[in-house]
Amino acid sequence: MEKNVQSEQKKVRREKRERGQTLQSMGMKILVPVFFALFGLLTCLFIGLIETRRLASQYAKDTAELYVDQINYDIVQISTELVLVLENSDEIGQIPADLTSRQGGYYGLLGKIRTQNMIMKLHYREADIFFVYEREADVLISESGTVFDYSYVDEYLYDLREFCRIAARDDYGTTRWDYLTADGETYLVGWYAKKGKMIGCMVKLDMIFSILQEMPDHYQVIPYMRKPDGTMIYSEEYEKTGAGESTGGKHEEMYEYQLGTLGEICLYVILDGGTLESMLKMQVILIVLVIVLLLLCLVFVWRYYQGLMKPLGSFVQGISEMEEEQMLNENGKNNILELEAVSERFRVLLRKIRSLKIAIYEKELNEQRAELEYMQEQIRPHFTLNCLSLIHGIADAQGEEKITRITKELSEYIRYNYRDSGTERSLQEELLHVRTYMDLQKLRYGEEAFRFEVIEDGIIGEYHTPPLVLQTLVENSVVHAVNLDQTVEISLYITGETYEDGEYLYICLSDTGKGFSKEILTAIEEDLPIVYNGRKHVGLQNIRRRLALLYGQRASLTIQNMDENYGAVVEVRIPQDAGQ
Repeated sequence: MEKNVQSEQKKVRREKRERGQTLQSMGMKILVPVFFALFGLLTCLFIGLIETRRLASQYAKDTAELYVDQINYDIVQISTELVLVLENSDEIGQIPADLTSRQGGYYGLLGKIRTQNMIMKLHYREADIFFVYEREADVLISESGTVFDYSYVDEYLYDLREFCRIAARDDYGTTRWDYLTADGETYLVGWYAKKGKMIGCMVKLDMIFSILQEMPDHYQVIPYMRKPDGTMIYSEEYEKTGAGESTGGKHEEMYEYQLGTLGEICLYVILDGGTLESMLKMQVILIVLVIVLLLLCLVFVWRYYQGLMKPLGSFVQGISEMEEEQMLNENGKNNILELEAVSERFRVLLRKIRSLKIAIYEKELNEQRAELEYMQEQIRPHFTLNCLSLIHGIADAQGEEKITRITKELSEYIRYNYRDSGTERSLQEELLHVRTYMDLQKLRYGEEAFRFEVIEDGIIGEYHTPPLVLQTLVENSVVHAVNLDQTVEISLYITGETYEDGEYLYICLSDTGKGFSKEILTAIEEDLPIVYNGRKHVGLQNIRRRLALLYGQRASLTIQNMDENYGAVVEVRIPQDAGQ
């Protein structure tokens, strides 16, 4: 009988020992995953911090590149316009080699040249002046006046005249750009000289610097130039801010871009406030908080072991050495108040750990959802539209009505282009888009460069067309027909036609330009690549392929000239019942 009692007591003690070990194991199974979850969260935050810094750098780089590309584009446009004006201007060609200030009969001619210079200056906000120089007469003509060889001029025009005397000696056959220091200012001078006559443009380097400093808010831009010979030209902002010195932990980048043939323009960009910097600060704060939480977790584990598990192990060991009837009641529950309190506190702790684990999991899900939404936003055209909105806001605040109008219409133009291109659009929407495009082109070329009219014959409001077909046709005429020599007539005629196999939309676009060359007509007919002025053109061929994919043989595209080397005509027929 006594042996049976001892055997039963040993069994009870073994079960209590196993129960104590199971409780200890359960505690570790809860705390260890929490620790690793926090460590994983810390790792994700570090990766997010690195990615945010990369995005801040990429955004600054893309924005800076956009601004420099625009300046380079304007330099190319100015270079092209200088050549065109000198080659085609009758007024410049009529300047006599023996012109003096006493020859009053040429005052009208000089006035026309000054007016021409002022008109060119209006086209480019970077330009300071446009000028014309005649080498034999040694006369310099700008919008501010005419300078003869014996005229008294200030240092600014004196330096420019000395520059022209040297530059006009040679005919380079192309536009040249160089530096000129006059009246304490550094200028970029572009010129084109031919047969003793020269036309040029002066751009203040500080104007280029100020344009680059107009980058989006929260970016401080400090520009300077590095000439081909290594000489550095610094902006006043560079000296004021002490570029290159420590910024106290702010995110900073250095970018270098080629500026025409003038050398490299260097941009020292500092992230100065804004959403990205706030995100960087918040991520650093979160990393610090998670590190603190990890340390607290380690302290908690140590306190958990020392304050709960170790005493509980000793307590269980003590239980095994006591009489069973002194420790347990009839229901098998422990009557020791301290142990009951420990058990209750452990259950509370377990609930808290579970709640913390759920909260961390929900937070990770929210972060993953936000990351997915952010990646989806990246593929949308928000960057371009945000840049235009920024430009629009700055221009509107400064009263630049023309720039405000341009950016507004360009935003509408881009938004329309980014719409779903897989479905047909109403003809009225396409015509409204075309008119927006032509308004932009008139702002670019001027009101007298071309005339555009739309003739709608019949009720065609319910007609539909594949997106951007009209815009591609009109754009082709503007690109290849419009020039500064003559006013070009562009006509868009639209009507409906009825045939045996159904209703058709008939589109005819004509212009009074030079028309299609034989090579281009042959390439379009044989579906070969079209290379014109060193660029590949695919607009008309893309229209033909799209029509073939959407309508098969029912749609047609016809291209011809009204006369040899004169007047392009493009005809398109689109069935209106193909989708029924």
